[in-house]
Amino acid sequence: MNTSHKAEIAVIGGGTVALSVATGLMRLGRQVVVIDEGDGASRASRGNFGLVWVQGKGDMLPLYTPWAMGAVEIWPDLAEWLQDFTGIDVALEQPGGLFLCRSEEDLALRAKKMATVAQNVRGAYSYSMLDNKALRELVPQIGPDVAGGSYSPYDGQADPLRLFHALHRAFGKLGGSYLPGAGVKAITATARGYRLETGCDSIEAERIVLAAGLGNADLGRMLGVDIPVKPVRGQILVTERVPKVFDLVMEQARHTPDGTMLIGGSWEEDSGHDTATSQEVTRRIASDALAFFPFLKRVNVLRSWGALRIISPDASPIYDEVAPDAFLVTCHSGVSLAAVHLETVADWVDKGEIPAQMADFGLRRFHRAKAAAS
Repeated sequence: MNTSHKAEIAVIGGGTVALSVATGLMRLGRQVVVIDEGDGASRASRGNFGLVWVQGKGDMLPLYTPWAMGAVEIWPDLAEWLQDFTGIDVALEQPGGLFLCRSEEDLALRAKKMATVAQNVRGAYSYSMLDNKALRELVPQIGPDVAGGSYSPYDGQADPLRLFHALHRAFGKLGGSYLPGAGVKAITATARGYRLETGCDSIEAERIVLAAGLGNADLGRMLGVDIPVKPVRGQILVTERVPKVFDLVMEQARHTPDGTMLIGGSWEEDSGHDTATSQEVTRRIASDALAFFPFLKRVNVLRSWGALRIISPDASPIYDEVAPDAFLVTCHSGVSLAAVHLETVADWVDKGEIPAQMADFGLRRFHRAKAAAS
């Protein structure tokens, strides 16, 4: 039996990005339905590392750097509101972060990337390139054979599953409608907006938000738009519970609130939609981890998992009105950008006027890049 639903705004997607935008719209007083395909989707939220991160973002798209900086600056406001409104502590910490480089070659490449990123910011952009001695003064547990790394005071972490839970709870408490197990099969423009068909439900909405991660490519085709996102697999090792041994956050390792450690990662562009782990990659991750943190020799690995990042051609977010009242929101940093998605991006969808700081995140940049290359 087909059930009919009506809403001012339909958000397609059930992950952190979708729930951040949907919750922000509910706070603005909109009537919102979230359409979640379910566990059959290629969910990025289930495998998120949980970093609230600035360091290194924007080397291919300069405006991404100040956008990421603005997001982490207002993240404490989001964490406080979620705690007060839902009772869920998302375990935000922003003590600064390290990116470790095992070899001198990797360190040189990192220094070049960070210098490029620093040029994207008007005013100060604080970071340091550190040799092994300087690294070990900050974190004595780092191994003696690590070449060095980069440090940024902007970086931190949050618990991605607590964040996901808190956003779901906030959306529900604000009166949002949630349709689980509802993959959108067709999108039809109507006189009053759009009709979305899932096979079981028909949803009529004045505006729609495409926030389905890798599923946005298929949704775009329904609207006659090419949305260039691709999967890049990452694999992670999870240890047994260990005492917290360092306070800074690192891109290659993080302590979780339950006492385990997450060890990563990998960047696999040829994996397709396969989330399986591989012995070759997990062996390399383990080798790097032992070089970075020799104390892990005495720690057991309990499990490993793989998940898919949502990556655009320049590894930066895409925000665009791809058809009248149809808004695209896609990125691979759903945790880092959660606060600006809930505030600035939701306000854009509500008003339909894109703010100046978001204007160049649209699809036109890829068209310009193709034209320049031809």
